[in-house]
Amino acid sequence: MAPVTENSIFMQGVKGCYSDYYIEFYNRGAQKPTDGEYEVVISIINSNNNQSECYMGKATVANGKFTSPVYIQKTDGSYMPINRMIKALDQDWLENQDMNTINEVSDGMTALFYTQEKYWVRLFFPSLINSKSVSNQKAPPAKELLKAGN
Repeated sequence: MAPVTENSIFMQGVKGCYSDYYIEFYNRGAQKPTDGEYEVVISIINSNNNQSECYMGKATVANGKFTSPVYIQKTDGSYMPINRMIKALDQDWLENQDMNTINEVSDGMTALFYTQEKYWVRLFFPSLINSKSVSNQKAPPAKELLKAGN
């Protein structure tokens, strides 16, 4: 199985909530997490149809990494371990990961995880995101920037 990367997920055109969350976190950046429990958005992408769904949950961070279990929130406000919904990570995928960094939280989000059910899963940490969206500054056309005499 060829590894799927972040870029290939975008080239496939993920539908649903995932892209909106990812773009906001990517553009704004986020604070590094401190140890504690966080409200999270759990995004799940079905790799069969590229449709994403997002759910509320909570996760605990220790030393900049999230720890198991991650909990998904139910409509009655209770929480259940997510492993009742997602049984396990895909073993072939897992063998190709750096186990020292796999659970790091960077820019307010985790890495993309691939499950044996063929889902891609990522956690977003809304309380860590920077308040202003700052995109990259586009360069003006070359003939404007590089006028004669500059």
